[in-house]
Amino acid sequence: MKHTLLSNRSLLKLTGKDTFEFLQNLISNDLKSLSETKAIYSALLTPQGKFLHDFFVLSWKGDLYLDCLKERSGDLIRRLTMYKLRADCTITDVSEDLKISALYGATNGDFPQAAGDVLSDAAHLLYADPRLEQLGYRVIETAGSDFINDLADISAAPLENYIAFRLSLGVPEGGTDIQPEKNFLLEANFEELNGVSFSKGCYIGQELTARTKYRAKIKKRLFAFRYDGTIEAGDPIRFKDKEIATVSSFQAPYGLAFTRLADWQNIADDSAELEPAGLVLEKPDYVILPEPTE
Repeated sequence: MKHTLLSNRSLLKLTGKDTFEFLQNLISNDLKSLSETKAIYSALLTPQGKFLHDFFVLSWKGDLYLDCLKERSGDLIRRLTMYKLRADCTITDVSEDLKISALYGATNGDFPQAAGDVLSDAAHLLYADPRLEQLGYRVIETAGSDFINDLADISAAPLENYIAFRLSLGVPEGGTDIQPEKNFLLEANFEELNGVSFSKGCYIGQELTARTKYRAKIKKRLFAFRYDGTIEAGDPIRFKDKEIATVSSFQAPYGLAFTRLADWQNIADDSAELEPAGLVLEKPDYVILPEPTE
C-alpha cells in the first residue's frame, strides 16, 4: 500500500444549525445519505447545470467538512457564502490544522470496505473513497495523529504518483480534469462515480442535469487514454483525420479526454488509426454506455 500526502487539497468546516438544509439545497448529491459512518461525493453547479466544484462531504465530531481542491477553495467559499444569505452556517478553512492523505494500491481487511464507509475517532477520520472501490482510502488527521505512521507495510509516494494512479482508472477531479463552467456533470461520469442523486429534489442546476439524463442528451464522455509521448490539455485526438476527442489532462503515461460518443464504436474497433500514433483510448471499466440503437 502507498501513502500520498494530498497537498493539493483543502478542508472546509461548516458549522451552524442551518448547515444541513443550506448545503442540501445547493449540491448534486443527497445529504440524507451522509452520516458519521458514511461519506459522499458531490458537486456544486451553475444554474445552467455546468460544473463548478466537486468535493467529498464528511460528518465528523458534529460538523460537516468539505474536502476540496486547494487552488479553488477560495472560490468555493465565495460561492457558498453568496448563497448563504441569512442561514446560520459558518464556513472556515481548517487546512492548517488537519492534513489529507490517500492510501492506495492495496486493500486492508481492517479498513472500511464499501465505498464511502467511515471509521473515525477524535484524531483521525478514515474512509473508503466514495467514487470507486479501486481508488482505496482517504485519511484526515490532526497534527498529533500517528495513524498513518503506525501502519505496517506502507511506503510514501509523491503526489504525481497518486494522480497517475487515479488517471489510470479514468477517474477525474474537478478544476484539473473537469473545467469549471464548461462541462456538464454527466459528461464527466458523475453518475457512475456516485456524485449525483436523481431522487433528492431541487438543487442548483438540477433541472438541466435531470434533462440530460432522461432525454439522453449526453454527446461526449470523459474517457481514459495511455500515451508514451508528450500531449497537453486542449490537444485534439484524431481518428482517420477527424477530431474525435479533446485532451482534458495528462500525467504521463495516463490521461483523460472528452470523447464524442457518436465516434466511439469506430474507435473501439480500430484504435490503430488514432492520432497521435501510439495513443490508446479506452472507456473506463466503471462507465456504463447505453446500448447502440439501430
